[in-house]
Amino acid sequence: MSIGVCAGPGGDRTLLTTAARLSVDLDLPFIETPDKGLVHDMLLVVTANRLELRVAQDKGLPVHANLARIDVTSPAGRRLKQPLARALGIKRRADLPIQVIDATAGFGEDTWLMAGLGCRVLAVERHPIVATLLRDGLLRAAVDQPDAASRIQLVTYDARQLLAQAIERPDVVYLDPMYPLGRKTAERKAMKVLRRVVGDDEDAGELFDAAMGAATRRVVVKRPARAAPLGDKPVHSHEGKGVRYDVYVP
Repeated sequence: MSIGVCAGPGGDRTLLTTAARLSVDLDLPFIETPDKGLVHDMLLVVTANRLELRVAQDKGLPVHANLARIDVTSPAGRRLKQPLARALGIKRRADLPIQVIDATAGFGEDTWLMAGLGCRVLAVERHPIVATLLRDGLLRAAVDQPDAASRIQLVTYDARQLLAQAIERPDVVYLDPMYPLGRKTAERKAMKVLRRVVGDDEDAGELFDAAMGAATRRVVVKRPARAAPLGDKPVHSHEGKGVRYDVYVP
């Protein structure tokens, strides 16, 4: 997978400077104009409004961390009877805040939901490009939702090592490993691109074992509704729309 960094539009000196600095930080090739980046499979593009990941020869919309579209403020978005809140063990507001490590942060949608519920979340993403996109998304979302953003800390690290080294053990470890692909699996474009960048989570079993050794209250694993559990039989499962939250007690 070949990925370059550029600015869009390419003539903006401020954006070019930011893109050049980002290419150094990520150890990726710097391309002065997007047209010269056609040799790459993807381009990480610094625009005036956001950081985007564009797929070569794809005329559709680029991928970016879009947290602002996720409802964390309305009564429906913050209700404690939704499957995720129940899986986390939040029964009433007095239970908050709980400390959660989101060990597979990705583009941060579940991280943002948990922070919106009132959790304090350490978001862990080991792939530096995905973590950079997520950081950009968090900074933009913080403009309108500073309260939720203040409860999130993002680190770029291998969650297996972080969980093994954790001095302060979290209440909950949350796992959302890459779903197993079936013949009829339908994925959103963002997830397809994410899979191309990071590959399959072949070490999900190791991560689950590390989570069970670190959490003090529970481990929550998000799975497709009909997929087999990641670990042994969970103590509880909470069904959502097309997904299932399996709960394990350490």
